[in-house]
Amino acid sequence: MKRKDTENLREVARLLFLNAGLKQKEIAARISVSEVTVSRWAKAGGWDALRKNLLTAKHRRLAELYDELEEFNRMIAEKDGYKVASSREADARRKLITDIKELEGSYSIANVTTMAVDLCEFVKRTDDKLAERVMELLNEFIAEQIDKAKWQE
Repeated sequence: MKRKDTENLREVARLLFLNAGLKQKEIAARISVSEVTVSRWAKAGGWDALRKNLLTAKHRRLAELYDELEEFNRMIAEKDGYKVASSREADARRKLITDIKELEGSYSIANVTTMAVDLCEFVKRTDDKLAERVMELLNEFIAEQIDKAKWQE
Protein backbone atom coordinates (compact mmCIF):
# COMPACT_ATOMS: atom_id res chain seq x y z
CA MET A 1 0.00 0.00 0.00
CA LYS A 2 1.27 3.48 -0.87
CA ARG A 3 2.24 5.84 1.92
CA LYS A 4 -0.44 8.34 0.86
CA ASP A 5 -3.12 5.63 0.92
CA THR A 6 -2.01 4.60 4.40
CA GLU A 7 -2.15 8.20 5.59
CA ASN A 8 -5.66 8.58 4.18
CA LEU A 9 -6.82 5.38 5.87
CA ARG A 10 -5.29 6.48 9.16
CA GLU A 11 -7.10 9.83 8.93
CA VAL A 12 -10.43 8.17 8.13
CA ALA A 13 -9.89 5.76 11.01
CA ARG A 14 -9.11 8.67 13.35
CA LEU A 15 -12.25 10.50 12.29
CA LEU A 16 -14.39 7.40 12.76
CA PHE A 17 -12.91 6.93 16.23
CA LEU A 18 -13.24 10.55 17.29
CA ASN A 19 -16.58 11.46 15.82
CA ALA A 20 -18.54 8.28 15.36
CA GLY A 21 -17.48 6.66 18.61
CA LEU A 22 -16.60 3.42 16.85
CA LYS A 23 -14.42 0.86 18.54
CA GLN A 24 -11.05 0.01 17.02
CA LYS A 25 -12.32 -3.41 15.93
CA GLU A 26 -15.24 -1.83 14.02
CA ILE A 27 -12.93 0.68 12.38
CA ALA A 28 -10.52 -2.05 11.31
CA ALA A 29 -13.36 -3.96 9.67
CA ARG A 30 -14.72 -0.88 7.90
CA ILE A 31 -11.45 0.24 6.38
CA SER A 32 -9.98 -3.24 5.84
CA VAL A 33 -6.90 -3.04 8.04
CA SER A 34 -5.91 -5.11 11.06
CA GLU A 35 -7.00 -4.26 14.59
CA VAL A 36 -3.31 -4.10 15.50
CA THR A 37 -2.77 -1.39 12.89
CA VAL A 38 -5.69 0.68 14.18
CA SER A 39 -4.50 0.19 17.76
CA ARG A 40 -1.00 1.33 16.82
CA TRP A 41 -2.39 4.43 15.05
CA ALA A 42 -4.63 5.24 18.03
CA LYS A 43 -1.80 4.97 20.52
CA ALA A 44 0.67 6.97 18.42
CA GLY A 45 -1.90 9.69 17.73
CA GLY A 46 -3.27 9.93 21.26
CA TRP A 47 -6.80 9.32 20.00
CA ASP A 48 -8.30 8.69 23.45
CA ALA A 49 -7.24 12.12 24.70
CA LEU A 50 -8.37 13.76 21.46
CA ARG A 51 -11.81 12.17 21.75
CA LYS A 52 -12.28 13.56 25.25
CA ASN A 53 -11.21 17.06 24.19
CA LEU A 54 -13.25 17.04 21.00
CA LEU A 55 -16.47 16.17 22.77
CA THR A 56 -16.50 19.42 24.71
CA ALA A 57 -14.35 21.85 22.73
CA LYS A 58 -16.97 23.45 20.45
CA HIS A 59 -19.65 23.47 23.13
CA ARG A 60 -17.28 25.01 25.65
CA ARG A 61 -16.10 27.70 23.22
CA LEU A 62 -19.68 28.63 22.37
CA ALA A 63 -20.53 28.90 26.05
CA GLU A 64 -17.51 31.16 26.59
CA LEU A 65 -18.56 33.42 23.71
CA TYR A 66 -22.13 33.66 25.01
CA ASP A 67 -20.82 34.50 28.48
CA GLU A 68 -18.53 37.14 27.02
CA LEU A 69 -21.42 38.68 25.07
CA GLU A 70 -23.63 38.71 28.16
CA GLU A 71 -20.89 40.34 30.24
CA PHE A 72 -20.25 42.86 27.48
CA ASN A 73 -23.94 43.83 27.41
CA ARG A 74 -24.03 44.08 31.21
CA MET A 75 -20.95 46.33 31.19
CA ILE A 76 -22.59 48.73 28.72
CA ALA A 77 -25.81 48.84 30.75
CA GLU A 78 -23.95 49.54 34.01
CA LYS A 79 -21.82 52.27 32.48
CA ASP A 80 -24.61 54.31 30.94
CA GLY A 81 -27.65 53.14 32.85
CA TYR A 82 -29.17 51.95 29.60
CA LYS A 83 -27.99 49.89 26.63
CA VAL A 84 -26.69 52.32 24.04
CA ALA A 85 -23.26 51.23 22.92
CA SER A 86 -20.65 53.50 21.41
CA SER A 87 -19.67 52.74 17.82
CA ARG A 88 -16.54 50.99 19.13
CA GLU A 89 -18.55 48.87 21.56
CA ALA A 90 -21.14 48.10 18.89
CA ASP A 91 -18.36 46.96 16.56
CA ALA A 92 -16.88 44.72 19.25
CA ARG A 93 -20.33 43.25 19.99
CA ARG A 94 -20.93 42.66 16.28
CA LYS A 95 -17.63 40.77 16.05
CA LEU A 96 -18.61 38.61 19.03
CA ILE A 97 -21.97 37.82 17.44
CA THR A 98 -20.26 36.98 14.13
CA ASP A 99 -17.87 34.63 15.93
CA ILE A 100 -20.82 32.90 17.61
CA LYS A 101 -22.70 32.49 14.32
CA GLU A 102 -19.62 31.11 12.56
CA LEU A 103 -18.95 28.61 15.31
CA GLU A 104 -22.59 27.53 15.46
CA GLY A 105 -22.71 27.02 11.71
CA SER A 106 -19.24 25.60 11.21
CA TYR A 107 -18.64 22.08 10.11
CA SER A 108 -15.58 20.13 9.22
CA ILE A 109 -14.60 16.83 7.73
CA ALA A 110 -15.18 15.48 11.22
CA ASN A 111 -18.83 16.57 11.12
CA VAL A 112 -19.22 15.09 7.65
CA THR A 113 -17.77 11.80 8.87
CA THR A 114 -20.15 11.68 11.80
CA MET A 115 -23.13 12.31 9.53
CA ALA A 116 -21.85 9.66 7.10
CA VAL A 117 -21.65 7.06 9.83
CA ASP A 118 -25.14 8.00 11.04
CA LEU A 119 -26.45 7.62 7.50
CA CYS A 120 -24.88 4.17 7.19
CA GLU A 121 -26.37 3.08 10.50
CA PHE A 122 -29.77 4.29 9.29
CA VAL A 123 -29.46 2.40 5.99
CA LYS A 124 -28.14 -0.70 7.78
CA ARG A 125 -31.43 -1.06 9.66
CA THR A 126 -33.15 -1.92 6.39
CA ASP A 127 -30.44 -3.16 4.01
CA ASP A 128 -27.04 -4.46 5.15
CA LYS A 129 -25.62 -4.81 1.63
CA LEU A 130 -26.63 -1.28 0.67
CA ALA A 131 -25.17 0.05 3.91
CA GLU A 132 -21.84 -1.62 3.12
CA ARG A 133 -21.79 -0.05 -0.35
CA VAL A 134 -22.77 3.37 1.00
CA MET A 135 -19.98 3.14 3.59
CA GLU A 136 -17.46 2.24 0.89
CA LEU A 137 -18.50 5.25 -1.16
CA LEU A 138 -18.47 7.53 1.86
CA ASN A 139 -14.99 6.34 2.83
CA GLU A 140 -13.79 7.17 -0.69
CA PHE A 141 -15.50 10.56 -0.50
CA ILE A 142 -13.98 11.38 2.88
CA ALA A 143 -10.52 10.31 1.73
CA GLU A 144 -10.93 12.58 -1.31
CA GLN A 145 -11.98 15.48 0.91
CA ILE A 146 -8.97 14.92 3.15
CA ASP A 147 -6.72 15.02 0.09
CA LYS A 148 -8.33 18.25 -1.07
CA ALA A 149 -7.88 19.80 2.37
CA LYS A 150 -4.18 18.92 2.38
CA TRP A 151 -3.70 20.64 -0.97
CA GLN A 152 -5.49 23.75 0.28
CA GLU A 153 -3.24 24.16 3.32
